[in-house]
Order: sequence, then C-alpha cells, then structure tokens
Amino acid sequence: MNDNFLNNVNNAPNEDIDLMYYVAIILKRIWLLIGAIVICVLAAVMVNMYMQPKYKSAALLLIDKESTGKIDSSTYGSWSSDREYYGTQHKLLQSRTLLEKVYNKMDLSQYTEFKNPGGWVKLKNNLHIIPVKGSRLLNVEVESYDKKLCADIANTLASMFVEENISNRVSVAKDIIAALEATEKSAKQQELLNSLPQVVNSDFIKNLKNQEISLYKQFVQLNAKYTLNHPEVIAVQEELRAIREEIDIETKRIIQSIKINLSGQFLGNNVRLIDKAAIAGVPYRPNKLLNLLIGVGAGFVLGILFICLVEYSDRSIRSDEDLREKLNLSFLGFVPVVKIKKKEREYATMLKGDNDFLLAEQVRNIRTMLNFALSENRKDPFLIVSSLQGEGKSHFAVNLSVAFSQTQKKVLLVDGDLRRSRLHKVFRLSNEKGLTNFWKEDKNISSFEYNVQKTDVENLFIMTSGTRPPNPSELLNTPVLEKFIEWAVASYDTVIIDCPAVLPVSDALLWGKYIKKAVFIVKYSSTDSKLAKLSLEKLRNVGIKILGGIIAQYEKSGFKYSKYGYYKNYSYYNSYKEDK
Repeated sequence: MNDNFLNNVNNAPNEDIDLMYYVAIILKRIWLLIGAIVICVLAAVMVNMYMQPKYKSAALLLIDKESTGKIDSSTYGSWSSDREYYGTQHKLLQSRTLLEKVYNKMDLSQYTEFKNPGGWVKLKNNLHIIPVKGSRLLNVEVESYDKKLCADIANTLASMFVEENISNRVSVAKDIIAALEATEKSAKQQELLNSLPQVVNSDFIKNLKNQEISLYKQFVQLNAKYTLNHPEVIAVQEELRAIREEIDIETKRIIQSIKINLSGQFLGNNVRLIDKAAIAGVPYRPNKLLNLLIGVGAGFVLGILFICLVEYSDRSIRSDEDLREKLNLSFLGFVPVVKIKKKEREYATMLKGDNDFLLAEQVRNIRTMLNFALSENRKDPFLIVSSLQGEGKSHFAVNLSVAFSQTQKKVLLVDGDLRRSRLHKVFRLSNEKGLTNFWKEDKNISSFEYNVQKTDVENLFIMTSGTRPPNPSELLNTPVLEKFIEWAVASYDTVIIDCPAVLPVSDALLWGKYIKKAVFIVKYSSTDSKLAKLSLEKLRNVGIKILGGIIAQYEKSGFKYSKYGYYKNYSYYNSYKEDK
C-alpha cells in the first residue's frame, strides 16, 4: 500500500505555474518581441506623420423640460420619463430633415468630405450628441478636416434646432396668430377664433349667448305676428344687436389675451444655445502620444503571440520532459553550452581543472547514470550518436572520456567518423595513425597498439580516424573492425566510440553491427524531434539499445557559463541541484 501511495504521489500532476519557464521562453526569443514592438511603433509613427489632421468643435445646448407650447400652458404630462423625452430630443438633432436643411443652407456639397451622394449621411457620421452627465446640457459635436467648418456646422445645427423647436411647439398657435393679425378675417379664420377653448368656455359669453338665443326666439314669435316695422319687433332687434356687440367685444378681449400669452410662449422657448462652438486650436486626431502607446502595447501583445506561436509549433527538444515524451528516451543529463572561440576549443581541458565547473559536475552526473545503465556489464563499449552534425556529440564524447578516466580506469576514445575527423585536433595529435591503418598490408602499421595514442589526460587514450579514405562505408563493413572492437574491450576498461551522425550516412549503423549500445545526443532547442525519431528508429532496427538521451549545448535563462566554464550564479545552481 505504501508503494502504491508513493507511486500516486510521484505521478500526480504538477499544478504549480513555473513563471521562470515562461520568462525563459520570452528571453530566448526576446528579439522577436523587440522586433514586433519596433514594427508597431514605426507603424504608429507613420500614422502620426501621414494621417490627415481632423478637428472637433462643439456647441453647448440647454434643453429644459417645460411647456409644450399648447394654449392652455399645461406641462409635459405626456412623457413617461425624462429618458424618453431627452432621448427624443437627441434623435431630433440627428434627424434627416434637420441635417438636410443644414447641409443645403451651408452648401456643404462644395467640400470633399461631404460631397454627394448621401452628403447628409456623411454629415450625420461626423455628428456626435454628447449629454453632459447630471445636467440638461448636451454638446453638439462636429468633426471635420477644416477646423473653421466644423465650428460653423455645429453652430448652424444648434441654431436651426432651436428655431425648429419653436416652430414645432406652437404650430397651432401660429395659425391663430395669423388669424388674429389679419386685417380682414376670412370666414375660416373667424370660425377658428370663435372655436378657441377660452372663448367657448367663457361663462360671460355663455350668458350672453343664452340671452341672444332667448331674444332670437322672441323675435321669431313677434315676426310671425307683426311686420318688421312694428315697434316690438324693432325693440327686440335692438336688444339682439346690443347682445351680439357685447359677445364680439368679449371675444376680442379673450383673443387679445391669447395673443399676448402666445407671444410670451415664443419668448420662453425651452431650448437655448448656451455656448457657440469655437474654432479648434489643435487637431484631436491623430493623437500622437496615444498612437505611440498603442503601438508599444500592440507590439508587445503581437510579440508575445508570435513567441507563443513559434514556441509551441517548435518541434525541437528543450527539456527532459520533451526527451521522454517525444522520443521515449530516459534522461541522462544536460551538457551546458560553453561560450568560447572556435580556435580556443580544447574540450579535454574542460574537466582537468577545478571541480567547481558546472560542466564537470553535469558530465560526472551523466557518467554515474551511465554506470547504472551499464550495471550488467560496465566494460561494454557504447556509441555516442546524434541525428545530424553539429549537435555537440564530439564535445560530450571528449568530456565523458575525461570523466571516466578520472575514476582510474583506462579509457579508449575512438574517432569513428572517417569522413570528418576532429579528435586529433582537440588533443593536438597526429592523424597519421588511426583506424584507416587497420586495412594496410604492413602489419606493424596496421596493428591496433600502434595506432593508439596517449593523451596528456591520465588514463585516457585516443584512436583517431586516420587519413580520410575514399570508401569509409566499405572499410567499416569488414571483419577487421569487429576484431578491433574485441581487442579494445579486452585492453581497456571503457571504450567510447564517437560516431558520425545517423541521418546523412550509414556509418553509425555499421558501427552498430558490432556495438549494441549507444547514447543519443540532441542539441537544446535545435534538434527536430521528427528527425530524432527517425534516427532512433534506424538505430533500433539494427539492434542497438539506446541507454538514454543527453541534451547538449543546454542554455537556459539563469543557466549560463563563462569562457572557461565557470558558473555565473551559484545560488541558482544550488537550487537547481536541489530541484533535480
């Protein structure tokens, strides 16, 4: 039960977010981020330079919620809420009828930005009604490429809206005033005046009309009995005339009162122009500072997106998890990158000096892991292989050989690349001796002992490749190679073969006919996982057992080294070792 519990704990997913991992990803591709920011900032600068300046002016209007202009001076009881009322006023300011009047009055068709067709629509698109929060004020804001024109349009629109509001509020009253002001009233005008509510509902006029009706009945009765010249008939007619004059006088008095009331309503318009639009001093667009800030922000976001896209579409190997999940290899360790000049690249000296080198520690850890992997028979030779050239294979092979030699074991490092030999350069040895001499007829030169060279590293011996042959594959595919390997295993404690890359040529597979174990090297953030899988498949097809994988030339943020391999941040390294 305890074992099952421990397994469950070990297999539990790690839910912690490793911020340093994401920081490392960004730092690794920091130039992509900087490039995106620079491009977006340059785009913002171009916009600032070439965008045509646009101006904005606003007239300030006050809209009070007062009377509707009805003759009875009642309030706006028909509006269910202030929101509906003011919303209606805002829509009226943007109505087609009003905008067409402004468009025609100002002859805006002569301006490019307002040319027909649909000139008033373009005007509407440049018009913004902006209420002042917490008040009955609103700004009638107009945009234009001409700073004077936008102020003129705003003022004209506001003035015409005030005039239209007056006209709409007293549309019925205008007909009445026209009838009142007419010198000779038509029958229709007189009928309109007599039908006004104030006239019809006047108690005094009602009494006079009742008297008129009574006298008219009396006149009809007398007229049936007498002639028009009869004194009683004449007397009734005089009374009717007098009553009708009083009705006419009272009607005129009421109508005059109505006229005064209507004139007051004209003067008391509930829409007023408070501030006329002023000519703008500076353009509101482009906003240069805002555009630059947007450019920086957009560049940062795009840069992060590009980094994520590149990172997650990257098929390279970057971690021990990638090695296990993508290649199904056990992880043996990292080999740190060392920043030195090519002409100073003497790999063997890396592990000869102080023990504080992180490179030395990492290689020694890998040596320990290989001892466990070779626990059945530690004298078995093994190959150092990679998919392609330049993945750090020879660098690792040299340093691993030095690490094994430091355990007081006799180590033979063989340069198995007959095409591009380099170990003789690393150790500054002659390449006249080497593997290619095995096939010569001279037994002294072709002997195995003759071609082995001693290095200045204690217990480390080198078999160089020898002079480059015209037919490397044919030489490797002979029984002589098998005899050499048998001799090497019998003569040395550890035999390491630095093989050529798997994919370009078949030399590594020919070595695999006689040596059935290998260590696979991938270059950090460079080796394509698909190519690595293909290489591993080729190796396994010929029966080679892969002992594990090494991530070479490893370089991570906070994990860098000086020219001589000294680690720059020991505090981080200590925590790194504890995590591992």
